[in-house]
Amino acid sequence: MGIKARFTKADVKKMFDIQTKRIDDAILSRLQYIGENFVNNARNNNTYLDQTGNLRSSIGYIIMKNGKVLFENFKEANKGTEKAKGVSTGKKFAKELKVGMTKGYVLIGVAGMDYAAAVESRGKDVLTASSIIAKKDLIKAIANFKKSSF
Repeated sequence: MGIKARFTKADVKKMFDIQTKRIDDAILSRLQYIGENFVNNARNNNTYLDQTGNLRSSIGYIIMKNGKVLFENFKEANKGTEKAKGVSTGKKFAKELKVGMTKGYVLIGVAGMDYAAAVESRGKDVLTASSIIAKKDLIKAIANFKKSSF
């Protein structure tokens, strides 16, 4: 008397595909949450005066998987006169940073205007606090992900 499987190789593949999709969705969802918090924290930070709206509009993020952009968030700030320039500059800078990142998931958060570092050097917070929070959130998410069972 032998044991006979009630499933096929196709059934096993289908189950693995479903599980992989669930994991991918969970990772993307968490990265989006962290990215949105990063952007909101950075844009709502009022330590500097952004007269044109360019600097705040250049703050955004992209999420990639295996070199392909899955999601991005770059939006015009509420204030300012030249906000569209900030959005395009932020996107361009993030896409320059993605070069060579072809394996796994990547979250890139930026302030794309070239003077962002100069503003930070004057003791103003453009991305520093937001970056620290995002890093802590990522570490926590990775730890939770390792504990979870799908």
